[in-house]
Amino acid sequence: MPKVVFLPLNFAVFASKGKSLLDLAFENDIVIEHNCGGLCACTSCRVIIREGISLLKKKSEEEKNLLCNIGFVESEHRLSCQCIIQEESEKEIIIEIPQ
Repeated sequence: MPKVVFLPLNFAVFASKGKSLLDLAFENDIVIEHNCGGLCACTSCRVIIREGISLLKKKSEEEKNLLCNIGFVESEHRLSCQCIIQEESEKEIIIEIPQ
């Protein structure tokens, strides 16, 4: 199970395959805004993947378009509702929740 570290809180939890970072945050009382309820219809749940991006589902065209529309084209900018853990691994996923 990968360890997911939420910055700037420096809070870590272990996560299983198939879980989204947004759901993982919600289950552990970590606040990540999500105006659309995690349906990939807005960009309020944007996070920055600092490490472990290869353990997550690749960006869909819909996610790319939403992020591009607000000026975030870098690969490390993701929507936490779309970041589904794809691998059972002992590696870490480090995400930063922007202020």
